[in-house]
Amino acid sequence: MKDEENVAAYLLRVDEIVNTIRGLGEKVEESEIVQKVLRSLPVRFDAKVSAIEEMKNLDQLKMDELHGILTAYEMNTKSKKPKKRETTFKASNK
Repeated sequence: MKDEENVAAYLLRVDEIVNTIRGLGEKVEESEIVQKVLRSLPVRFDAKVSAIEEMKNLDQLKMDELHGILTAYEMNTKSKKPKKRETTFKASNK
């Protein structure tokens, strides 16, 4: 996943790749995809990845569920970022 890429765009790319592989006749387990997605996330997701690995059985975690978890986390972290405020100062001569 690219640093500037959002979760939805990344998982869409993953789905396209998986569908291409499956279209070629290769069998790909959902648990394998989940594990690869978790390994490929950028550093900003490290805390969430650790929590998912500790709390969830990765063999039973579905891509839809992972998508929801990661999207919620991304939205939550974006809303907590401080917004930059531009300020201007008035110059005056005394």
